[in-house]
Amino acid sequence: MTWYYADGSRQVGPIEEAALDDLVRAGVVRDDTLVWRDGMANWQPHGQVRGARPAPPPPAALDTGYCSECGRPFAMSQLVSVGAASLCAQCKPVYLQRIPQAAQAAGPRKFGGFWIRFVARVIDGVILGIALTVVNIPVELMLGIGRMSDPAAILAAVGFLGILSLIDAAACCAYEVYFLSTRGATPGKMVFGLKVVRPDGSMLTASRALGRYFAYLLSGFTLLIGFLMAGFDDQKRALHDRICDTRVIFAR
Repeated sequence: MTWYYADGSRQVGPIEEAALDDLVRAGVVRDDTLVWRDGMANWQPHGQVRGARPAPPPPAALDTGYCSECGRPFAMSQLVSVGAASLCAQCKPVYLQRIPQAAQAAGPRKFGGFWIRFVARVIDGVILGIALTVVNIPVELMLGIGRMSDPAAILAAVGFLGILSLIDAAACCAYEVYFLSTRGATPGKMVFGLKVVRPDGSMLTASRALGRYFAYLLSGFTLLIGFLMAGFDDQKRALHDRICDTRVIFAR
């Protein structure tokens, strides 16, 4: 026995009854699909002609998983396995901070020590020094403070240089924030393959990078003790790393 069925405005067939059963199981032919065979006066819904068939099972969600923390469904590509847990991006940092063993499961890290970070800072200082000098020297020559005799003019020029110093400080801050939040490291750190990260390995946001810069200044205000702390900490954390919960590691 052969059948025809309607696919929208298109007539499909003839097909054998076994093939029609396969189409029913695949969900192509449903109970409301119009069918016809020899001997029938008109096209009729499949469910009336052959009886209702159970709906085909939904396709297995092979690419869907569930976060072990919040329970929400995500594509498998959006979940990260930490030990036996599958975690979404939002729950992963909380999970790693709460469970020390989970942080260890992320893999061993090699932390950047005091001296290599010191040399990286020197390189950054040279880069910034050259860039700021290129800008500042022409301005200072243009002002010509050494040739001024009018006290009011000298005072105005000194005030302008004070403003220029503030601009230089802002440039140093922007240098740090930009590279840490977009590259994970300043050029000096990149030379040695270092990277500044959160405990879960994620990059710093711009706001955290900004806070870390001001905490870095605080490390200097402590008679450099804040920097020396990196030499005695098991994770090589300086004072500003402790304040902002960051680590300096060798990128893999």
